[in-house]
Amino acid sequence: MKLLRNPILIGVVLTVLAIAGTLMLGRYGAYLVHAVAIASIGALSLNLLTGLCGQINFAQAGLLGIGAYAAGIAGNAGWGGFSLLAGGVASVLASVLIGLPALRLKGLYLAIATLAAQFILDYLFKFAEPITHGVSGLLIKPMTLFGSSMQSDTDYAVLAITIVLMTWLVLSGVRRTDLGRAFLVVRENEVVAQGMGVNVARTKMLAFVISGFFAGVAGGLMGFTARLAHPEAFGLQLSVDYVAMIIVGGLGSLGGSLLGAAFVTLLPEAIQRVGEIFNVADMLSALREMAFGLLIIAFLIFEPHGLAALARKLKDRLLAFRKSAARGTELSKFKTTLTPHQIK
Repeated sequence: MKLLRNPILIGVVLTVLAIAGTLMLGRYGAYLVHAVAIASIGALSLNLLTGLCGQINFAQAGLLGIGAYAAGIAGNAGWGGFSLLAGGVASVLASVLIGLPALRLKGLYLAIATLAAQFILDYLFKFAEPITHGVSGLLIKPMTLFGSSMQSDTDYAVLAITIVLMTWLVLSGVRRTDLGRAFLVVRENEVVAQGMGVNVARTKMLAFVISGFFAGVAGGLMGFTARLAHPEAFGLQLSVDYVAMIIVGGLGSLGGSLLGAAFVTLLPEAIQRVGEIFNVADMLSALREMAFGLLIIAFLIFEPHGLAALARKLKDRLLAFRKSAARGTELSKFKTTLTPHQIK
């Protein structure tokens, strides 16, 4: 039973099951799996920065875009699997520049600064044509891994699931370190953090660096699966989607990041399928943005801790029901051992 409480073992088992399930899915199912997996990596990285360290970032889409372009250029040059690392490193460099205002700004002012960074990156994606190919986008060759070319959605789904596990393990480890505890203190109160001897500037910058690396890896995966890095794919709407993921999933919860990513990624697909069934696809697709806004408001009002908190409450209720059922069974067994005279 103790092994079942080991989060690392649980993560590995779930990953193996997810990979096994993916191999049995068709092309569309594999596409949904890698879309959710890539979104999970990006949501985990943003939740580290915003949920754990309290640093708001509306430039997440821009960091994903940098990762996609850098990984695409490296992949076209024959770097293979190392192209994802190139995307992560390039995104780290951009994260450092974006994080510099965080050394002096916080709250709404930091949010505006990261929003400005997103607009700047949007501009660069469109007009730095020698690197990004402008509005035409950068065509990306299939990734070569271990000497073989990855062509199918299933291949990318398996790779993305594996990277989700690695990301989750790394960030879970960081959370248990002194640095992770420093993130939490900085999130709650920077003045208290300074009084406790925490280097606030260094802590914030490390949060941006770690978050940026995994955002770049996620962006690289997005580029390879789409075979194209295009400016329109990394606009402000994508940043808003990622903020929605961590709010719906639960700020500060790594498991909630996975739930939020799955929910926000699959919701448009579900709306589209329902619309096709009832022949109202155009009307429902127009309600997508409204649905996101209403969901964020609903979670902020009724369950600020997101789907992760709902999952914990459901788990507690199931355990309580199980214990009560076990007590009832024991009581009934005890009564059967008594004679009618003893019961009276």
